[in-house]
Amino acid sequence: MKTTPLYETHRAHGAVFKEIHEGWKLVDYYADPLEEHRAVRTGVGIIDFSHRGRVRLTGEDRAKYLHRIISNDVEGLSVGEGNYATILTNRGKLIADMSVYVLEEAITIETNADTTQILAQELDKYLIADDVVIENVTARTGMIGIHGPKSADLLRNAYGLNVDELHEHHTAAHRVEGRWMVCIRQNETGEIGYNLYAASASMEWLWDAALTKGREFGVYPVGLTALNSLRIEAGIRRYGSELTDAIIPLEAELNNALDFEKGCYIGQEIVARMHYRGHPNRLLRGFKIDHDTPPAQGSRIFNGEKEVGWITSAVNSPTLGETVGMGYVRTALTDAGSDVEVETPSGRAKATVVLLPFI
Repeated sequence: MKTTPLYETHRAHGAVFKEIHEGWKLVDYYADPLEEHRAVRTGVGIIDFSHRGRVRLTGEDRAKYLHRIISNDVEGLSVGEGNYATILTNRGKLIADMSVYVLEEAITIETNADTTQILAQELDKYLIADDVVIENVTARTGMIGIHGPKSADLLRNAYGLNVDELHEHHTAAHRVEGRWMVCIRQNETGEIGYNLYAASASMEWLWDAALTKGREFGVYPVGLTALNSLRIEAGIRRYGSELTDAIIPLEAELNNALDFEKGCYIGQEIVARMHYRGHPNRLLRGFKIDHDTPPAQGSRIFNGEKEVGWITSAVNSPTLGETVGMGYVRTALTDAGSDVEVETPSGRAKATVVLLPFI
């Protein structure tokens, strides 16, 4: 079992845990997932993201090397900039998705806990004569997220950070009370949000400062249950649900992870051919589902008697007050308002196609 540097802090505050993501014991919720969800939508919540994989690239060739492997631009990024990208098979299928951050001395990649090992293996596979050192720094670093309409206020109050000019995926390095941290603007919930990346030894101080100085903003610690409902409402794809090794990025509409001008990278030919000469046979869409119980992952979607897709994630939306889900459906049924049916344990339920995000 793996735990984050904040495990004992969470346990002392009565967190309920579950094992997920390659053996990690993580916070499921603290007291009420619904209140945690609402706190992020209306105020601010803090989330322990330390289980996510973090891989660090150093060496003179790091930008050139990574640029030729992943699906988005790297060489065009300056220090403090970043983007969202994928690494693909030679058939254009997703191996992992990631956020890329260019720091002063390194490039840092953040990925899902489930894809950390395979991403590191893929990067190492293509490392031949390049001046690049690849390190998995997950164990000696940590990350907390501060998300919600009042997140910038909390950062200013707790750490003295002014993040008003920080753009999506961009970073700023700060030294606060003798501790170095990197602040990253990142959309995790559909609200304004920031992730703080630092050494493991700094995590408890960062967390306690956010809780103490965030009281005037109604800060809540947030677990995985609330994070899941937040990200589904926001239409945020997750590896293992919407993203798998059977999916091509264009099917998931990950255009923000693709650069069609950068030239060759692994899997580029398949993606470019689909983009310029064809179209996906299926696309990711949202669904409003006329059923009180969210359908399970993998539940089939029907048009009449014809099976036309499957559900990837579903939840009772606290914001909308109805059951919503994401899933893949045949291209002919991807227009907003298209009527389908979704498989449930009690029979098929009516559903309507919605363009993502829900909110």
